[in-house]
Amino acid sequence: MALKQQAQKRIPEEKITYIVQDAKQVISEYVNHFDVGICVGSTHALGSLELTLQALKRNVKKGGFILVGEGYWKKKPIQKYLNALGGADESELKKHHENVFIGERMGIVPIWSVVASDDDWDEYEALYAMSMEKYCYENPNDPDYHSMLNKIRSWKRTYLTWGRDTLGFGLYLFQNQ
Repeated sequence: MALKQQAQKRIPEEKITYIVQDAKQVISEYVNHFDVGICVGSTHALGSLELTLQALKRNVKKGGFILVGEGYWKKKPIQKYLNALGGADESELKKHHENVFIGERMGIVPIWSVVASDDDWDEYEALYAMSMEKYCYENPNDPDYHSMLNKIRSWKRTYLTWGRDTLGFGLYLFQNQ
């Protein structure tokens, strides 16, 4: 696994524990256990940003760090955009500063945050779309060929029409106190 190889260059293997299991099971089993807890782009697995931060606060030792990657609204989303996202609700995300303040209210100290630039988003979305288009080009007999092409092309239109100006992504680093 490439991730393990990269980590081994920075930290000795014996100092790293990889846990690959359901997040809800992990949070109940590993209380006050980790030096660092990371959840990037998956807070929905535990229900919300707030529930994820609560869980990581329990799992990370005092003085340890919590890194969360989370979407945020750059501006109020219009209903057409929410519908295009599959019926998303505006309440599912907050504004950038609100993401920071959620942790602060829980007693974890915001240390650092950074947001993806428009160029970062463009590259991310382009690479995602390109990989889907490439797969379809190389696998024209896939039974899902037409639905995959329709989905990715619709997603590109949605991103360009509303997403780029409405949805942001930030990384938030907190220290557990």
